[in-house]
Amino acid sequence: MAEPRILRTLLLALLLGGAALAQGGWDIPHRGAIVYDRKTIEFEVSQPPSPLVGDRLITPAADGGHEWRYLEGTQAAMPPLFALPEFDDSGWELGRGEFGPDTLGSARTRSLWSSEAVCLRTHVRLAKKPKALVFDVDHDDGIRIWLNGELVLQNDGFGRGKRYVVAGSPLDHWRREDNVVAAQCTNTGGAQYLDLAMTALPSLPRELREQEALQAALDANRAATDKVRRELFGDYRPPGLLLQGDLDERGEYVRIAPADLRDVAWWVAMDLRCGLSGGSVRGDLPRLFRLGDVEIKGRADIADEAGWQTITATVKTTGEPAKRGDSPRYIERNVQRFILYGFEGELTIRRRLERQGDRLRVAEFETELHGSILRGKKWKERAANLDQRESWKFADVRYNQDAGFRALVNTAIERAVKHLRNQLKEPEKGDTQPNKPDADRSYNSGKLAIGLLALLKAGVPKDDPVVKKGFDELRKRRIIDTYSLGNALMALSALYAPRSELSDLKAGVLSQPQKRKPTPEDLALMTEWTNELLGNFDSRVDPNQLLRFHYIGAGDYDNSVNQYGLLGLYSAFLCGVEIAPQVWEAAANHLLASQSPEGAKVSLELVDYRSVAAGDESRTGAKIAARALGWNYKDPKEGGELTPTWGSMTCAGITGLAICQAALQEQSKLGRARLVSDMTRA
Repeated sequence: MAEPRILRTLLLALLLGGAALAQGGWDIPHRGAIVYDRKTIEFEVSQPPSPLVGDRLITPAADGGHEWRYLEGTQAAMPPLFALPEFDDSGWELGRGEFGPDTLGSARTRSLWSSEAVCLRTHVRLAKKPKALVFDVDHDDGIRIWLNGELVLQNDGFGRGKRYVVAGSPLDHWRREDNVVAAQCTNTGGAQYLDLAMTALPSLPRELREQEALQAALDANRAATDKVRRELFGDYRPPGLLLQGDLDERGEYVRIAPADLRDVAWWVAMDLRCGLSGGSVRGDLPRLFRLGDVEIKGRADIADEAGWQTITATVKTTGEPAKRGDSPRYIERNVQRFILYGFEGELTIRRRLERQGDRLRVAEFETELHGSILRGKKWKERAANLDQRESWKFADVRYNQDAGFRALVNTAIERAVKHLRNQLKEPEKGDTQPNKPDADRSYNSGKLAIGLLALLKAGVPKDDPVVKKGFDELRKRRIIDTYSLGNALMALSALYAPRSELSDLKAGVLSQPQKRKPTPEDLALMTEWTNELLGNFDSRVDPNQLLRFHYIGAGDYDNSVNQYGLLGLYSAFLCGVEIAPQVWEAAANHLLASQSPEGAKVSLELVDYRSVAAGDESRTGAKIAARALGWNYKDPKEGGELTPTWGSMTCAGITGLAICQAALQEQSKLGRARLVSDMTRA
């Protein structure tokens, strides 16, 4: 039985232009990426089987969206008979929800609706008349829905997450096969959006046949399912691309497993270790977010003559998280208590591989992941079902910092500037209004400051009306907490920073930031804020020996707020505020003491900015052996056990040490060479 398989494999290798089996890693430019067009066909977290689980006939935008025929315009221009089944909508546009006025500036909006009204039409098929239709609608403003030309729902309110149940006589208009669902939404001012989902319930328990009871039961079920979805899946998802830096040294697979169950299929599809000849597929997803350890086991078929290959695998949570070098106490404290669910499902991937010389590329693929989200003891109880279907197609190759990439970044910055300007044009209102005089935090002022800082960093001129008005307001504020003081000091420092400083640093023209020259009034204000900031230390230790910041002066600290304290101090230092060298030494002592003492050995190759700017990244400035030691929010050990290190807090630790080192090196005559060396090592 093995002979046909061997012959087919050899034939395949010859057809695809390789004497061997065309195994090979990815063909991706150095520091580049392969970009895909990703289409989510279905993503649904639904409740397990019950009488209230129906057929999803129209999918919301969050789960991939439904394709509608739509027409937008004035209310008067909308065809009066558009909801009738026989109406000809062939000249209307095709679009998916959400419909809204800003397809560039809104992450939700997919199809443009910027006029007074929009009308939608679609066809749905279901052989049996349902007992109820459930409409989940985001609408602003009023909504009207028709079934085969008969108005079944109208509401002149507005809002997101609205649920409407249609039962009883309105469903008499249901047809055995083809049904036309039509909707109209009218904008009367302010926000503007429309998205619509529809589920047909084939049966109802006797006790839920009354409208009010049915609505309450549906709302309770949705709340439970939404809780599962909210706890497992965040709003953000990485874009559809593969970075060269994601890959292992041979360029065959993505080194770091995904943190989100939605990206498991992508992770497996990107693995080229089995190549065109197929073979076993195995994956280990350690400590997946709120799911613990997840194992993937399956097989890839031999690719056909066109390069198509099918991968089938099981995806299953293991019984207990593996130790991975950690103690049982660590597992209990820092791993087990964060595992809320289990998962058991089936994954199918159909992908097409292309040869690129002696390398490979996944040209396109389709994925299906179906399974159960579990809870309870030994994961015996089903909390929800997961159904995900996606298609990915190769779109482009991106080279490091190419023009297309820079254009995308600039567009994103422009969108962010537009959003921030709208938020900050009236700084005395909303989230940036002054805090109450007796408040022990000044977070609203901190939001104002960090918004102004972002505008300046995005290139908005210092004399821009929104920027000027914002700083005039900020200067009047009483600012007391570390987060807000750090933001305010950074914002004022940025106001006086040379415009070309960042580009000069990257080009190697400058070796360190330049000193700023604020007005005497702003220098006095920054000195006042700095003195306030230096009072927000952890009172349990001597700040002359260990300086670590808390939100306000108290017997506590964490490295998150500590970074804002140091960023604020350094901003003041650059502006000429006098800060004693002992402050930087004490701050460095804390960061050195709070770094984790254990970590893997790594080899680092250091390249200076001048070489990067010249495109000569092959020239290495130095090679050093070190250990990968990170930071936690607090102490490196608790109760004798190591605490987890975090990427965010490690970034904060590195930044803090760089700040302390830069400030102390300007005072090198003080003889702190050993401390500076320790900071470099850390």
